[in-house]
This record gives sequence, C-alpha cells and structure tokens, in this order.
Amino acid sequence: MGVRHSLSRTRFPHDGGGSVVVTADVTAAVTVVAVRGTWTRALRMNSFTAIKKALTEHPAALVIDLSALVDPQAASSSTWLTVSRVGAAMEPPVRVAAALPPHGSLGARLVRLGAAYSLPMFENVAEAGVSAAAGGPTGDRMRLDLPAHPDTPALARNLVTDACCAWGLHDVLHLARLVMSELAGNAIEHARTRISVAVVRRGDGVHLTVTDGDPRMPQLLEQTEKPPGSLWEARGMGLRTVQAASTAWGALPTQEGKVVWATVRPA
Repeated sequence: MGVRHSLSRTRFPHDGGGSVVVTADVTAAVTVVAVRGTWTRALRMNSFTAIKKALTEHPAALVIDLSALVDPQAASSSTWLTVSRVGAAMEPPVRVAAALPPHGSLGARLVRLGAAYSLPMFENVAEAGVSAAAGGPTGDRMRLDLPAHPDTPALARNLVTDACCAWGLHDVLHLARLVMSELAGNAIEHARTRISVAVVRRGDGVHLTVTDGDPRMPQLLEQTEKPPGSLWEARGMGLRTVQAASTAWGALPTQEGKVVWATVRPA
C-alpha cells in the first residue's frame, strides 16, 4: 500500500497510556489515524483532535486503524460513524475506511448499526488503504523530483500549469502557480536539498505539497514592511503569500525532513 513509503507521522499521546498516531504519505493521498489503548474520554478527545487535523489537510482517503483499540463496550462506535459522515460531507468527499477485526465487540456493533454502508471495515490497514485509495483516479495526481537548483521553482510552476490545464482548473491556475513558486523557492533557499513537488486535484481546486530533507518547520515571520497593494505584488514574501493565496496551508514532519502543503480553491 502506498501509504507506507515516504511517511510523515504525528503523535498525540495522553496520560492514560493510549495514543493516536497520524501517518500520511507525501502527497496526502491517504492518511492513517491509528488509535491505540483503552477507550477513555481523553483518548476520545485526542482522536477528534488528530482526525480534525487530518481532515483539514483534505486527504483523498482516511483510514482509521482500530486494531489496537481496547473498547469492550463498543463505546466508540458513534465516534467512527461521525467521522465517516463528516468525511462524506466534505467537498470533494474524503473516503473513510476502518481497520478492525469484525468479530470483536466494536466491529460487531458497527455492523449492527449499518456501518458497512458508510464505513467500510477491513481486517487490516493494508486492505483498508488499498480500498480507500482505489476510490480515486490515479490521474488526479502529478509529481516531480527536483534538484536544489535556482531553476527548480520554475519547473514546479510548470507542473502546476500542466496539471491545471489537464484538469480544466483554469480558475486556480495563477494562484496555484504563485503558491507553488513560493513553497518550492522556500525549500530551495532554506532546506537546500532535493525536493519532491506534487499537485493533487481536490474538486475545483488543487492540493500542493513540497517535500524536502530539512526537518526545520517553516515559520511565519512578523510582517515588518507595508503589505503589498495586491496579491500579485506579494511574490517573494514567502509564507505570507502562501497564506494570502491559499484556503489552508501547513507542514508535517517526515522521516527525512518535512512536507509543506497548501490547498488552493477558486476565490
């Protein structure tokens, strides 16, 4: 399954001994949220926090790994059904699947509640991930590996142009090029490593990612100069341009460095 390569991971531990681990691939195609330990109120809150963060990044699919969750009373069942409904209501929808043994108390209760119609369940994460990823066309993603070179931002912009023109997303073309230029330029200037850039279709918008080999997270610096008169005068202002031109943006650590992402939708 693709989500087990070039991963980013975020942990949400709590004092009760349980934890929530979010794992995503560099193109944000499939995100896995693993909930481990005994189901408590604290673990429930941590799960919601982690899942909300994962959905904010709008992956194509979300897999909830419940194989290590201890919930003999199946008290968490309504939580997972809610997550599935939230994902289905997003635009475009986020496909949600669960990995848990169907013969356990939680799996049995979800079956009784009709989760099979809204929350597909699988024996393991691999099967759930393959099924979730299969719901979206592979042609909705373009990716390039690029060197640390001054020409790299231009090549990254060209990838955005190719993607938007292929998908007919002309309303976001110029903003997406602007955002990708800043993300790639920041990576080349500060990380100084090879980078991977990706453009993923998200309905009428695009999700952009730039992955580099530097673990330092990007910082939005205080603005010390007068803001530009328009967004198009903001080129070269780094993350402030990204913030102004995108619907949402953020960063996640990876095993080799970090991935910085941004979602661009029509104004």
